[in-house]
Amino acid sequence: MISKILMTLVTFFCAQTFASEVTVKMTLSPAGSFEAKTTKVHGEVVKAGEKFTAESLWVKTEELKTGIDLRDEHFHKHLNFDKSPKITFSNIEAIAGKGSGTLTVNGVSNKVNFTYKSVSDKKLLASMKVKPSAFKLKEAKYLEIGVDDEVEIVVDMDVK
Repeated sequence: MISKILMTLVTFFCAQTFASEVTVKMTLSPAGSFEAKTTKVHGEVVKAGEKFTAESLWVKTEELKTGIDLRDEHFHKHLNFDKSPKITFSNIEAIAGKGSGTLTVNGVSNKVNFTYKSVSDKKLLASMKVKPSAFKLKEAKYLEIGVDDEVEIVVDMDVK
């Protein structure tokens, strides 16, 4: 009985450890910060030799959650989820800790460079900084607190 419970817990922990996740880190002005996260990442990263590629990774805008319902509502509206329900990162190529791809937010596509580290043969951790204004997003401000015009996107991705 105990061994069954232990095996179930180990299986659950391993499944959670290898889940893909996207985190958008935002700094607030005059002070503070918050994150929006989702584990519902679509697409796959493939490793061939030392090179990583992905045709397309995407998330539904409404699945990015900050932990506060009202902030989620404002965040999703700010990203124009009704007109652009997905955020995509496509044509991704990476080697030797650096990569690039095309990020599409709010219907606007820009080439974005990123850095990454290979956590294991099956896991990749990538980070990029982008300016929301480059995607024609209006300044985000609520009750005199605004989001800085540079956000960090961290992608913790399974590799095939």
